[in-house]
Amino acid sequence: MKTPHRPLRRALTVGLVTAAAWACAPAKPLPPPPPPPVLDKCPDVTKADDIGAFDFANTYRISPEAADKLRAGALAAIELNLLSEKLDADLGISCATLAHDLGDDGDYRSGADACTAAIKVAKEIRGKLGPKSAMRLVVRSPVCQVPATLMAKCASICDSSAASKELRADCEAMAGRCDGDCEGTCEAMAASPCKGKCTGVCDGQVKGTCGGLCKGTCDGRRTRGAPCAGTCVGTCDKGPVEGECDGQCSGTCALSAPAICADVCVGKCTVELSDPKCAGGFKTPAVSSDCRARCDLATINQTECSTPHVGLVITGAADAKLAEKVRATVDKSFPGLVKILSELGVDGAERVRRAQAVIDSARAGFGDIAKSGSKATAAASEKQIRKCFEASLKSAGATGASVKNAIDQAVSVRDEVSK
Repeated sequence: MKTPHRPLRRALTVGLVTAAAWACAPAKPLPPPPPPPVLDKCPDVTKADDIGAFDFANTYRISPEAADKLRAGALAAIELNLLSEKLDADLGISCATLAHDLGDDGDYRSGADACTAAIKVAKEIRGKLGPKSAMRLVVRSPVCQVPATLMAKCASICDSSAASKELRADCEAMAGRCDGDCEGTCEAMAASPCKGKCTGVCDGQVKGTCGGLCKGTCDGRRTRGAPCAGTCVGTCDKGPVEGECDGQCSGTCALSAPAICADVCVGKCTVELSDPKCAGGFKTPAVSSDCRARCDLATINQTECSTPHVGLVITGAADAKLAEKVRATVDKSFPGLVKILSELGVDGAERVRRAQAVIDSARAGFGDIAKSGSKATAAASEKQIRKCFEASLKSAGATGASVKNAIDQAVSVRDEVSK
């Protein structure tokens, strides 16, 4: 067998070495797969459950933190709309009744408009009652309750970073049915004895503030049934009292010692409360400020207060008949007004402001929210987010302004009548 020619043998050797080198060389990395596309999906922006269950992060390809921000804004907008409807209905009834019964014949488009008219007519009436007249509002503050689990459930929806053990939102005070002895305050649905301070209607002898007509003595002076701006000792007709009641009390009784409470006990019970609810503020859970703002507004919307007793004491009036008409009108229209103000709480307007800030921040941050994910999907993400949420969050801006105005007007009505 002949040996291959030397040049041919050299070529074969070089070829084999080259082939081996190519075989041992590392393979070029494959390009990364394209990111999943942004989905053409929107939650129902009118339903909190739908927004709570919606997968913002994977649908719009954004970070979990950005998803929480967008979700909190959308949920806050829902709560703001619910509060607006509630205020419009409740204030419309109370303020329209006050304004119409005192002589205004306007047709009001909203609860805020009705309250504006009520303020105007109240100022006019005050002038007719004379410079020596004085008004004092006596109110049996209602018992307000909200589901005890509300804050924890709310927080778990709008802050995905919070651990479940951090979502405790204990109530500052509890209320419910007490089958043992109640220590605190008892709200009775029917008249019952009160061993303590009665705030409500007393059908027996009283000693304290009378929001109706006092028969007995007023600050030590005899009275046969007249408004009393001081301490009434005797009976109080056509109005609530705040003080001792030697008889049956319809309202709330601040118990001087643990006792049986037939209806709602606010405080402690010697046995476990039945159907317990929160009757005070919630301790702040460890969640984001955006989530907390939304939940504070949800608390207002789910707070239910009992209807209070209200009485207006007018002294020094130049026109006794007009004073009686005003007193009767306030007794009729103010329970609803005081009820809604109690459900709002002393910081209701501030809660609305914080929720509005969450909504505005989410809307202004659409671009940054979209960029929190992949650069490749940012443009599509922002377009889809605007498509789904621009209109509802923009509308909530106008709603927030009207809600704050309605609250201010309601407070002004109360203050104008009681100052």
